[in-house]
Amino acid sequence: MKILVIDDEKPTLSMFRLFLAAYGYEVYTAENGEQGLETFNRIDPEIVFTDIRMPGIDGLEVLRQIRKTHPRCQVIIITGHGDMERAVEALDMDASDFINKPVERQALNAALIRAEKRALRSEDPSFSLTVKEMKAGVSILCDGKLSEDAGAGLSRIGSKISENARIIFTFGDDFSIDRQGISRLMDVLRTMTGNNCSITISGLSYNYLRFFEMAGIDKLAELTPAVTEEPGI
Repeated sequence: MKILVIDDEKPTLSMFRLFLAAYGYEVYTAENGEQGLETFNRIDPEIVFTDIRMPGIDGLEVLRQIRKTHPRCQVIIITGHGDMERAVEALDMDASDFINKPVERQALNAALIRAEKRALRSEDPSFSLTVKEMKAGVSILCDGKLSEDAGAGLSRIGSKISENARIIFTFGDDFSIDRQGISRLMDVLRTMTGNNCSITISGLSYNYLRFFEMAGIDKLAELTPAVTEEPGI
């Protein structure tokens, strides 16, 4: 499997090259967005990592250009601290995932595993909800992309939850979200906490857990990560 890494910092490129080659990937690198797009068109990789902040063509423009011609390519955005708004913008443009600098091995593994699974699918699944009543409370499984339209069902469920209930959200492997989906999810969580519900969100990839913390969702629910596997090709 071919992976392209685009970043204007040479130490970051060296780190990616070391880790990805050790996993057995065919690794290509580029030091700016323009070079990255040229390399992308030449090698047609399955997965792309791109820094969000680069001089000239930045990571968002790289993502925009790739989405025009290769909608199934898995584009993972590399963000820095304080890039919350730009990370959300990338999700609105259907970024596959994101990782923060400095890049941690666990975060890289989680991004690769999600990208590999998504790359094997012919299309992204639609958003789905599965609700189960339990003795301890209510279990809600969310999968697919949570957006404004898809979130209507989640809001209806949230309004029907009784007071003082224990709610366990589980997000599946295919879960993703955009700006409106984040807003919808937080509104539902606020309604539940207003009814004195105890909320746990489980099954989050390492990177989504960090993103939810940046968004302040950890103030409304307990966040627990999924078990991190080792990527394989």
